[in-house]
Amino acid sequence: MNLALLTSVAGNGGSASTAFHLTRLLCRAGHRAVLFAPGEYWPERGRAEGVPVQPGLELRRGFHAASFFRDYRTLKQYVNENAVDAILVQKSPEQWLAAAVRARAHKRPALIRLRGVVFEIKPTATNRWLHNSMPLVVCSASAIARQFQVLPEFRTDTVKVLLEGIDTQRFKPASAEEKRAARQHFGLQPTALYFGTAGRPSPVKGHDLLVRAFGRLCTEHSKMVERFDVRLAIFSDESRRGPGSYADLRDLSLACGAPDRVDLCPGFVEDMRDVYRALDSYVLPSRGSEGSSRAGLEASASGLPLIASSVGVLPDLVRDGETGLLVPPNDEAALAHALKRILDDESFAQRLGTNARRRMENELREDLYVARLAELLTAACTSKPKA
Repeated sequence: MNLALLTSVAGNGGSASTAFHLTRLLCRAGHRAVLFAPGEYWPERGRAEGVPVQPGLELRRGFHAASFFRDYRTLKQYVNENAVDAILVQKSPEQWLAAAVRARAHKRPALIRLRGVVFEIKPTATNRWLHNSMPLVVCSASAIARQFQVLPEFRTDTVKVLLEGIDTQRFKPASAEEKRAARQHFGLQPTALYFGTAGRPSPVKGHDLLVRAFGRLCTEHSKMVERFDVRLAIFSDESRRGPGSYADLRDLSLACGAPDRVDLCPGFVEDMRDVYRALDSYVLPSRGSEGSSRAGLEASASGLPLIASSVGVLPDLVRDGETGLLVPPNDEAALAHALKRILDDESFAQRLGTNARRRMENELREDLYVARLAELLTAACTSKPKA
């Protein structure tokens, strides 16, 4: 297939990273895929990593007539000259541009929406018209797909759930030497038992909830915590601060009742494999969002027992009591209890990690994901176009 992917995010960010990585995977699978991205970051990274990225589109938020028509001419020319089979989009600026190009292209490409966010879908007439004209909407979580079921007059037969995949060769259980080296790299205690999490310092990620739950664990089960030398590590990229971000996690850790057992690791992590290698269990205490979860996939493939809030895609990734533990969102007591369950039974924790790794290998490998996506795209491209 000949595919064009669009992102309106100029810098390194979730949806743009997903589009860039998907372009790479589709090319590896033998398809002709090109990512259109504004700015210089993605074209430069594409050149460095051998991923086809086209500059030239502005994809500004809101309607800016001159900018939109420049983008329209550029994309339409590419679509016509290359007989594009499908245009894959993730956000509103991308889908409206693609819809305009599709309407006037010589060969009408299929317009495919990749929806990986759990934000409310506005049931406006224009959104309904555009949605119903698409032959395929690929949702990264069951919770996202369910949103369409309650929208009046929105097609549901074109909405499919496809969980993202993971490279199980790149992400795998750590050897003893890899664990030792990772802990040394971050300055963590070499023999402690570590719970941990990573993410931007935003309340939606629930770092504060995890710190309080860990403090409760230390207070209520102090002898167990001391016996196993239990610690909490939080890897937080301070460069991704935005409106509403925590002022300072250190203040919260000082107030949790066990500040000497909380290790804060600020800064950008170059290779997330080092984080998973350093930990014994991974925690995703998110209050919301998580339309997709690279961390959940990566931690599971790394053989770590995963404790996660039941939001977004996390109930799809975690089979409660089998590959990890699910807790209600924003429930400090339930999260503390889940931490204790991991400490109570070492064999149970190991079994969760082993089962999680096995599921990633058998069901959620990247090659399986790309093959399933290709099947959906092929069917969409050969379906009868809608108006």
